[in-house]
Amino acid sequence: MKSILLYADGGAAFESRFQVALDLARSQSGHITFLQATPLSGFIVMDPMGGSYVPASMLEQLRADEDKLRTQVEARMKVEGMPWDWTAYDGDVTQAVISASRLADVIVLSLENTGRNVRPHPLLAIADVAVETRCPVLAVPTDAKSLNSGGRILVAWDGSHEAANALKQALPMLQQAASVHLVSVVEPKKAGGFPSTEASEYLSRHGVRSELIERERGLLAIEEVIENVAAEIGADLLVMGAFGHSRLREVLLGGVTRYFLRDSNIPLLLAH
Repeated sequence: MKSILLYADGGAAFESRFQVALDLARSQSGHITFLQATPLSGFIVMDPMGGSYVPASMLEQLRADEDKLRTQVEARMKVEGMPWDWTAYDGDVTQAVISASRLADVIVLSLENTGRNVRPHPLLAIADVAVETRCPVLAVPTDAKSLNSGGRILVAWDGSHEAANALKQALPMLQQAASVHLVSVVEPKKAGGFPSTEASEYLSRHGVRSELIERERGLLAIEEVIENVAAEIGADLLVMGAFGHSRLREVLLGGVTRYFLRDSNIPLLLAH
């Protein structure tokens, strides 16, 4: 994960994902690209003749805020002494992140935690990013102070294409982890699904030792079983496939991905 894309907006949640991006870059000898996106369409006003424009005073303030954030980042990165660059985009924030991710190895965003009194991405749809990009999203709790990249990693494994892709995308981090556990919630086998042992065998070919944990679902939701196992092993990171069901079903009925985007207290590595 050498190429790290970090969404930079200067909001209250920026500091947590900044620290996580720094930790990831240190562990992977990586390069951080800061993406600043300004949705000018949100500041457009209409004139009496039917035209539209962004008031000069408002545009001037927006540019001043952008310059201030870049100056702050530049000063901090000079102290850190690691490679970085800055890119700015005027337009839709979600599309800006998706577009900028084409040559990224991972995107660092903030979780949509509902109970943290922080709106990490008021103009960014993290679910859309996770589904539309070809690289994983590292979603960070808004109160995170660091990323323990050499800690305990839990992989949610159900044999789906999404879970397999997340597993492969996470390899650079799994190879550095102190321990890797795979949790499989025992249910009737899905058509075309892989046995849980296949994931462990795959990891072993890449020099990663893993422990398989199989749990019966019982009366619990799948996400509750995964969350319980994460707490039991003291997981520092949860790796999981994003939106294994259709987005419409996830929105209407809820789902594992949406649950963790809303309620996780540890970083998530998501891949679709």
